[in-house]
Amino acid sequence: MAQAPNEKAARLIDVARRANVSRATAARALGGYGLVTQSTRERVMAAAAELNYRVNELARSMRSGRSLTIGVVVADIANSFFNKAIRAIIETASQAGYQILVLNTDDEIERERNAVKVLIEKRVDGLIVVPASQGEYEHLVVESEPEVPVVLLDRRVDSGEIDFVMTDDRAAAGQAIRCLVSAGHTRIGLLVATAAVQGYSQEMPAAVVGTVRDRVDGAKAALAELGLSARPEWYRFSQSRVETARKAAIEILTSPEPPTAILATNEDVALGALGAAAELGIEVGGELSIIAFDDAPWAGVFRPPLSVIRRPVASLGAAAVELLLRKIEDGTYRNSQILEAELVNRQSVAPPPAKR
Repeated sequence: MAQAPNEKAARLIDVARRANVSRATAARALGGYGLVTQSTRERVMAAAAELNYRVNELARSMRSGRSLTIGVVVADIANSFFNKAIRAIIETASQAGYQILVLNTDDEIERERNAVKVLIEKRVDGLIVVPASQGEYEHLVVESEPEVPVVLLDRRVDSGEIDFVMTDDRAAAGQAIRCLVSAGHTRIGLLVATAAVQGYSQEMPAAVVGTVRDRVDGAKAALAELGLSARPEWYRFSQSRVETARKAAIEILTSPEPPTAILATNEDVALGALGAAAELGIEVGGELSIIAFDDAPWAGVFRPPLSVIRRPVASLGAAAVELLLRKIEDGTYRNSQILEAELVNRQSVAPPPAKR
C-alpha cells in the first residue's frame, strides 16, 4: 500500500517493536547478516511489510561491510546463451538480496580489464566473468581490500587460482559427432565460432578460449575413435557473425568433395551454415545434416527443427552465483564445477544422400 504524502515513514525501531524484537535483531534480519533464526526473520519481514518499511541500502551496506552487489562481465550480451545466463544470475542473486551490475566486452580482453577495474571501484562484493582469453588473466587475480572473489562462467583460464562453472564441451562435441556418424555420415565439417580471428580462417588461431579448443578437440577425438579422418578443408574458424559464418560455410559446402554434415559451435555460425545451405539450394535434414551448440529460441521452430547440444544455461548461471556467494562468505572456499550437456536430436540430422 502506498504511503500517504504526510504519513511519517516507518523507522527501524517501529519494525522492532511490531515484531517484538530488539532493534539490533531487526537490523540483522532486514540486512541479511549475522545470526537470526528463520522464524524471527519471517516475523521481522512481516512487520516491515505491514509498516511499509523501506530498508536504507546505504546504511545496510555500512553495517554489513558489503555493497550487496555482484559484477558480471559477459563476452556477448546479444548471444541468447549469455542472455539466459544473465537472467538466471539476476534471479538467483536477487533471492539472496544482491543486485547485479552487467558490463559487456564483445570478447575483447582490454574491455574486460577495464570492466573488472570499474566494477571493483564500484565496490562490488564479487565478480562473475566470462573471460575473453585463456592465457591473459592477471586482472582476474584480484588483490584488493576487501578481497573481491571471482568465479568464471562458461570458460576457464590457465590458472588454478580461479574457480569456474562450465559444461563438458569436449564430451558434448564427441556426442554430436557420434550422432552424425550413427546416421551414416563419414564426411563431417566443423564451423567454429571464435573471437580470435578476423573474418574466418581454415586454421585454428592460437589464442582461442578453452571452450573452443574443447569442442574442436572433442570432435576430432571422436572422429579418430570412429576411424574417420579430420579433413582441414572442411573446417572454418569464424567470427561469431552470421554473415561471416555464411561465407565460411559456403567455402566448405562448395569444396570439391563437400561434407554431408556440419557441427556448428554456436547459434550465430549455425545461422550462417543454414543461410549458406539456403543460398546453395542444399536441403537441411536431407542433403546436409547440421547440429549446433546451444538451444537458441528459434532452433526448435526452424524447419526442419535444428538438432542441438543443449547446455543447462539456467543451472550454470545459478551455480555461478551460489559458488560466488559461498566464496564471499569464506574466501578459502573452492569448488569449480563442470556440468553435463544434452544432445537434442531433432530433424536436421538424417542419413546422407547416396551421392553429392
